[in-house]
Amino acid sequence: MKPKHTLITLIAIALSPLFSFSQITLTNTAEVAKIKQGTTYFAMKDPASPKAATYVDAIKKAYTLTKVECIKYTDVEKNIAPNNSFVTIGANMTTSNSTLASTETRIYLELWTTNGKYTYDPKKRRHFNQADKISIATIELFADFFAQNNPSALYKMDYDAVGHFKNWGTGIITNYLQQLTSLLNKGTETLAKTEIANKEALQKMASSTLFIPDYVLTKFAKNSDDESKKYTDKEIFDGFTQTYKVLPTAELNDKILTNATPFYYLLFIKTPTEKFVTVTNSQTGEIIYSAYTGSATNFKATDLKELQKASLKK
Repeated sequence: MKPKHTLITLIAIALSPLFSFSQITLTNTAEVAKIKQGTTYFAMKDPASPKAATYVDAIKKAYTLTKVECIKYTDVEKNIAPNNSFVTIGANMTTSNSTLASTETRIYLELWTTNGKYTYDPKKRRHFNQADKISIATIELFADFFAQNNPSALYKMDYDAVGHFKNWGTGIITNYLQQLTSLLNKGTETLAKTEIANKEALQKMASSTLFIPDYVLTKFAKNSDDESKKYTDKEIFDGFTQTYKVLPTAELNDKILTNATPFYYLLFIKTPTEKFVTVTNSQTGEIIYSAYTGSATNFKATDLKELQKASLKK
């Protein structure tokens, strides 16, 4: 039986082929000049909720490309206009009737606009057609087992996603949006799977402390929500001579927002079919290092060895 492909967004469910995203992908850059004239709407369950407040504040400070408003998912259609753009959580799911095949869901934060053909009319209630949507950028999210298997449940949660994303939080989102703004202003189409190694910044990183979220030590199971099994420090850090500190993701997010002195931190992003290891400047949001693997493996000691090798290159 052939797999059935379904694209899930907050607006509608439409048929779509599964395609590959990178950790940050930028495309359709001709639309950037247009959306700069409008407003970018970040959609969430309820921007007025206490749990969303810190995210709303972070979004408005970090995303400087356009005017910004945070709205409810249910208010997206009424704000669709030719120059407006939207940031929503999207999910591309592949399911199969075969009992041997597992569900694979790629979840991402997406910036998109429209081709101008849709007009909101509450009397007619014609819903937005996905064919009129123009994707501009995507940021890959590391979703846990529950989120991958229940992506529609994310729209019922507050914007913190109740911990179902590993590379998430107000600090990390701040840096992602800073990087996204920079890329959009440059206007160059890009795929983050193209490896990045900023030699000057990596040498600075090598002489400082690299901060690493503790989820990299988790032995993520392929088809299970069991995250209890961990790698030992020796299994991951043996041979890694750089100074580093492992800390909870919540603590890392707080440090990004409150530490006036810039530092570098590592993120590990795993999708159903790919893996990314990145290093980010906490002050500017610049990704100074990005390594791509075309398989969904867990974090390994070799990932740190490759980073160390890149930081030693002149």
